[in-house]
Amino acid sequence: MPADPIFSPMLSRRQLLRASAAAGLATVLPASLAFAATPLKLAMGWVPNVEHAGVWIALEQGYYAAEGIDFSYSPGGPNAPDPLVVLESGKAQFAASDWLPFIDAYGKNSDLVILASAFPTSPAALLSLAKKPVREPKDLVGARILGQTPANKTIVEIILRNAGLPLEYTMVPTGFSPEPLLAGDGDAYFCFATNQPITLEKMGLTEGKDFFVTLQDSLGYKAPGGVLVAHKSFVKENRAAIVSYFKAYIKGWQENAKDPKVAAELAVNKFGADLGLDLDQQIRQNELQIPLTKAAGSDKLFWFDPALVDGPMAEVARLSGHKDVPPAKDLIDLGPLEEALAAS
Repeated sequence: MPADPIFSPMLSRRQLLRASAAAGLATVLPASLAFAATPLKLAMGWVPNVEHAGVWIALEQGYYAAEGIDFSYSPGGPNAPDPLVVLESGKAQFAASDWLPFIDAYGKNSDLVILASAFPTSPAALLSLAKKPVREPKDLVGARILGQTPANKTIVEIILRNAGLPLEYTMVPTGFSPEPLLAGDGDAYFCFATNQPITLEKMGLTEGKDFFVTLQDSLGYKAPGGVLVAHKSFVKENRAAIVSYFKAYIKGWQENAKDPKVAAELAVNKFGADLGLDLDQQIRQNELQIPLTKAAGSDKLFWFDPALVDGPMAEVARLSGHKDVPPAKDLIDLGPLEEALAAS
């Protein structure tokens, strides 16, 4: 990705000041540009599609550079190394991960910390059809539930237990396509609200009439989706740079919310140009994911209630085999994000 010559780290401080003075801008040069940019690399958890909309906007508009951040990324995906492995190898300063993989890694290295959540309202959901909709916990009792991982069973049981309902259901192994649901192999299907429902829409089906998407969050399983992980030691030594990173990231997502088409076009035509992405699908995915960047009832991007860590998140970790889950104060540090939000 070519560097913007205005913000290139190859420019010395003297060259930069001389150039700005010549343009009559020396007196208003942002302080962050008067020093060498801080390199920060993100190991992404998925391919460079519109899921990373705010990143593409921030890169394209120069928001990272304006904050003194030399930002780069390594794409994720099925053929990419695990983001936490990339982080631990020293090849990135941030890793996009999920709660259970983070807890696994934390057990081996307690220097890890969660700084934010990409989706404080998780896109994890249950997809059902009009003939037997799943809209609330009681609808899961006696249901055949199509799931892809063992964690799905744990989540169902947490939802039922929290609602005081019997653990009466049947798990049906499935893949990542909703076709088995349409074929009648199950009554509900574990999905992402930003993905599989679009497939049904393209088939001419209408949400709320032909099918229903019920977020796990609204069923009582409240756990943020997609966590940003770093090393505590790095955060301690580079806190100001991390705040600057969040300022740019927040601005990118704020701009994205104004027009979901812009980042979708960037994903299709530039950052994910070799993926064969469909523009209409990417626009729709962006529309669906924007509300999830805030927790329900909150106006703070990427912020989540730390109490969730000691509550449902710890519970699912224990039920997944982690007997000793550390308290939230050892696992998360929302301070840099909070500072960036206050300045945004």
